[in-house]
Amino acid sequence: MTCPDDHRDELASRADVDRLLRSFYERALVDPLLAPVFETLAVVGLDEHLPVVGDFWEQILFRTARYRGHLGPVHEALHRQHDLTDERFERWLVLWCDTVDESFAGVDAERAKSKAHAMAEALQRARR
Repeated sequence: MTCPDDHRDELASRADVDRLLRSFYERALVDPLLAPVFETLAVVGLDEHLPVVGDFWEQILFRTARYRGHLGPVHEALHRQHDLTDERFERWLVLWCDTVDESFAGVDAERAKSKAHAMAEALQRARR
């Protein structure tokens, strides 16, 4: 539940997920610590990547069945190429949570942050 004077929207639809992701990636692509990890997107193109990541987050938040990818192998390859350190995971998580909090409130916004925490922990364990 949000306060009456809270300007943030509920995170409640695919359009909201898309808006969140675009804002997050715009920040990550220029973040000094994260930009090297996301540099491939400069070549592949953000417009190509966002629908796939949107499917992933839509599935996580709203229990749809659109996402057909596999998170693990993609991040294993990123780790081999860029060394996904604890510092990078922590920065990703801070940037993600700040981006969520800036625009969204409510149960699904909180779920987006808690799921991100769980994913970061799982990916960190997997690379050790």
